[in-house]
Amino acid sequence: MVKGGYATNYKGAGNNDGAGSGGGQTAVKFLSNDLWHRVIVAGAGGGSDDEYTSGTKNDGSGGSGGDFTAQGYWINGILNSDRLANSTFGFTFGSGESAQKDGSKNSKGVQSGSGYSDRPGAGSGWFGGFAGHNGDGGSGGGSSWALSKNAIIPQGNITATDSFYNLNDSRPYSFSLDDGYLFSDVKTYPGIWEGNGRLVITILDSIIYPSCVSINCSHFSYFLLFILFFETHS
Repeated sequence: MVKGGYATNYKGAGNNDGAGSGGGQTAVKFLSNDLWHRVIVAGAGGGSDDEYTSGTKNDGSGGSGGDFTAQGYWINGILNSDRLANSTFGFTFGSGESAQKDGSKNSKGVQSGSGYSDRPGAGSGWFGGFAGHNGDGGSGGGSSWALSKNAIIPQGNITATDSFYNLNDSRPYSFSLDDGYLFSDVKTYPGIWEGNGRLVITILDSIIYPSCVSINCSHFSYFLLFILFFETHS
């Protein structure tokens, strides 16, 4: 599991203000344990700052993860959808962004921070979400993804950094739509699970059929039918 981005508080240890870190993505990987061998990813929600609420005004909820395009975040009750993690775009491949004092190190992120406390971290996913870097706002969720016939696979090298945008590695995705690992009937349900991105595999039944039959041998292949559910909550 890749953890979500960290929350920060720059007012000092004695201050009671606080904000939530982003949730961690859950993934299934084939052949190797790295980001470029993920075949199913359940993205997680972004952290929130809800210390202050006035009437129906939401101070700063984090965006839901769990869909192929994740949700943005709220600042003083207003939804910001400028930077949404999806199949080819986000803070970085895998990690959600950690809140930082002077804004994002990613040129596509929020370049100037606001408020010295209650800055939440973003959710991780196929691509992680962006942090809002705002003391009165939340951070974005991470996107979900599955290697299916309709999957959008980023071309060329895909760069992965840590949650503070320090370079980890850059390489192409390890599979293609012709490799025989495709999943079908994948459903995403964003924003209904609290905590990290949740991936549910339900076995419906097994199918047994002969793959080789002759006078002297009888071989059988076993296939499992399953449904995948992505459940996440900010």
